[in-house]
Amino acid sequence: VLPRWQCGGVTNTAQYQNRLMVYDPEQVTEEQRRVYHVMAVVRRQLYVLGGNDLDYNNDRILVRHIDSYDIDMDQWTRCTFSLLTGQNESAVAVHDDRIYVVGGYSIWTNEPLACIQVLDVSTEGKEEVFYGPTLPFASNGIATCFLPAPYFTCPNLQTLQVPNHRIGAV
Repeated sequence: VLPRWQCGGVTNTAQYQNRLMVYDPEQVTEEQRRVYHVMAVVRRQLYVLGGNDLDYNNDRILVRHIDSYDIDMDQWTRCTFSLLTGQNESAVAVHDDRIYVVGGYSIWTNEPLACIQVLDVSTEGKEEVFYGPTLPFASNGIATCFLPAPYFTCPNLQTLQVPNHRIGAV
């Protein structure tokens, strides 16, 4: 059975949380309080991306930096790379050591986003974040995954293609 991880969130009394929880009763604190973020695991590293926190006036602020949790070492690290723009309420998927942060919501424009940011962690020490293709529609509250089937087996799939990417929307 794989462990189930949960981090951050907001309580029913509007308290932003910075806890990382797993089935193990011992709790580990993450680097940054945040809500409306995404998490993904690549090669036994848990990455926490995006979301927002509250400033000293209790106004929402974007969290662009990326935190990494080494599952084996039980240790948090603030990554030296950050998201190019803040994304909240996004979807996330992992494929070939790349983390795709898809869509979401902008707290600055109060509108859904169509951007896709890609975190490539395939080469240690040469990690990079770049923009992927743009969604054909802005959307938040969505879910993403990579289909193992060839895209042509899904006749209603709209394909977004740029070099090194093939992402679809149904």
